[in-house]
Amino acid sequence: MMDSKINLLKSNLSNGFVGKVSGESLVGNQLLQSQVPQISVQELKELLDARTKSLVLVDVRNPNEHEIAQLPGWVLVPFPQIQNGEGIAKIKQLLEDKRNASPDNTPHLIVICKMGVRSAKTLALLKEEGISGINVTGGLDAWSQEIDPAIPQYSLEDMSRPQLIPVKSRSKMPLLLSSCGVVIAVGVVASVFAVRQDPDLLRPVIEAGVPLEYASDLPILGYAVQEAKVPQINVKQLKQLIDRKSKNYVLVDVRDKNEYDVSHLPGAVLVPLTDIEKGKGTAKIKSLLKGRQLITYGTSSKDSARALILLKKAGIKGTQIKGGIKTWKQEIQKAEVRR
Repeated sequence: MMDSKINLLKSNLSNGFVGKVSGESLVGNQLLQSQVPQISVQELKELLDARTKSLVLVDVRNPNEHEIAQLPGWVLVPFPQIQNGEGIAKIKQLLEDKRNASPDNTPHLIVICKMGVRSAKTLALLKEEGISGINVTGGLDAWSQEIDPAIPQYSLEDMSRPQLIPVKSRSKMPLLLSSCGVVIAVGVVASVFAVRQDPDLLRPVIEAGVPLEYASDLPILGYAVQEAKVPQINVKQLKQLIDRKSKNYVLVDVRDKNEYDVSHLPGAVLVPLTDIEKGKGTAKIKSLLKGRQLITYGTSSKDSARALILLKKAGIKGTQIKGGIKTWKQEIQKAEVRR
């Protein structure tokens, strides 16, 4: 079985390159990805399930994307670092470390990004340095769609925009200008008070790459920014997980016991937000996870976002159900009744 997995890697690598990858979106993403060796998400899952020891797994997305969604075991080497050479040196070191750790196995590099474009460009640059690797077709989006809907999907206006790296010290004037810029950017979406009531209004701003790091110091806006950054999946993605009887997640209802007793989502465990605020709910969730992914929901998105912000401070990452049980009843239960 293991030999067949290694042969799969060798077969994909033997497909080779078709020249250099152009920076232009000539015929689109599929052409770009066709210029490098490919592996589908199904084939990747087989390799991961087989615990293939020779794999070197590299994620070339930006840190803010990695914060939203990630797969365990992948090393983050952002694409801008690949472009400036620092990331290439890091990947060379990763491969060397793998060789030293397992001299009998040739290391196999697999690269992923959001949609497979930056990872293809990465492999083109690595090829010029004499390093071969395999691209994950469709990237993390394909993994979320075909393998694990619990991995949140997100959109960015400019996939090639480099991550802004904050400097260690800032004078008061740049900080003031940054804060003013944030308020102006938010004003394009909605008024400040409207954003506080509905933090989802901020999501397009965040996804478009507008830096909101300094808005956390502003009254009203600060908490809304945190809520808008909470990863989420929709009710249809949750329904897929439930129908597939997936066991790699824990579904937590953060409403109070009375609401939970009236109705709750299939398989949900009750951990009220009040318990999480006191700390005992955090301990319970830690005991439930055991390496699985956390998914939370409330009546709407407000309470679950609050829960995840508190849990993140305790070192627990999770995803919320967009719209909560209210949206589930509107979109899933009504559809089932109509059938």
